[in-house]
Amino acid sequence: MIQERPAGMRVFPFYKMPNGKDFTLTPVRFLQVLGALPDVAYICDRMKNSNNPMSRQRIARLYLSLRHRRPLRSAGKLLLCYFTYLFLLPALLGSCRKDPVPPETVPEDVPAVDSALVCIRTQAEGHEVRRLDLFVYGTEGLRELEKYARLDSLEAEVCLPALPGDKQVVAIANSPRQLNLKALARYDAMEQLAFSFTDDDPERPVLGGCCTTQGQEGTVVLQPLLCRVVLAAVGNTMDGYELLENPRVRLRDLPAGAEILRQKDFRPAELLDAGAWAALPCDIGYFPQEPRTTLWCYPNDTPADVLGVPRPTLEFACEIRGRACSFEVPLPPLARDASVAVELTVDGPGTYHHTVR
Repeated sequence: MIQERPAGMRVFPFYKMPNGKDFTLTPVRFLQVLGALPDVAYICDRMKNSNNPMSRQRIARLYLSLRHRRPLRSAGKLLLCYFTYLFLLPALLGSCRKDPVPPETVPEDVPAVDSALVCIRTQAEGHEVRRLDLFVYGTEGLRELEKYARLDSLEAEVCLPALPGDKQVVAIANSPRQLNLKALARYDAMEQLAFSFTDDDPERPVLGGCCTTQGQEGTVVLQPLLCRVVLAAVGNTMDGYELLENPRVRLRDLPAGAEILRQKDFRPAELLDAGAWAALPCDIGYFPQEPRTTLWCYPNDTPADVLGVPRPTLEFACEIRGRACSFEVPLPPLARDASVAVELTVDGPGTYHHTVR
């Protein structure tokens, strides 16, 4: 009897027999075929173990056919391609997309937005600038920040790219702190930006200004917040050549802060009790002195008839015959960058007169 092929064993078509039937090989025999050598030992073994004349005849034909043919190179190559395809098929199927690829959509034409240069001229006469912050805001809608630039010095003209149209330009010089761009993203927030008097420096004061451009050009005039109060002259009219010893001067009721863009209506919400004392150069006797001592404060233009908001006051102190004396001079409403001069004359320990101009 011819040995039966085990159940489940895979076979592969390989060669056409003369009678038209297919000759099949198992995977083990396939490896032998790849060597391009006919397995004659296998055929002889089948012939010996077969009792069926017809089977022996078929096997003999196969033996003769294999013996008189060239090695099965073409069939081996074909079967190698077949197995290569079976090996690569799962990878090819796994790489395929299950979902259909949507057709490419052509984006709609986006209208081009023109840009323009905004040329800004800045002026800060008489003041040193070591830092300049420029803000460019729109003039419509929310008036959002469109452009920001920082310079280390004052430039005669600065040109920045921005969208066409009029702009609101803000310039701040000598800021004592780093400005928060996120907090200043709108012009309304910039209008509320305030600086503290204690952070300001008279040698390099905080400057600020704004303008609205016309025709992509504009000029910003930088102004300080600080106001100047000068003790121009001090006289002594007391009899007996009494001296005003240890003279000194300071300001009281100082505004604690102010908005950098405000130009009028300065109404301080917080006051500092008093500033530091500034000593005069020498005692004051019969001849009046002109010390030109300069004091600084933030603006306060509260009218005299408004109650509850005290204005800054100049306080002059000295000693007369060993007695401490103090004389106060109310100051007029002080606008931004204002300058006033005070002349004081002492007539006695409790009497004096003054002039403010």
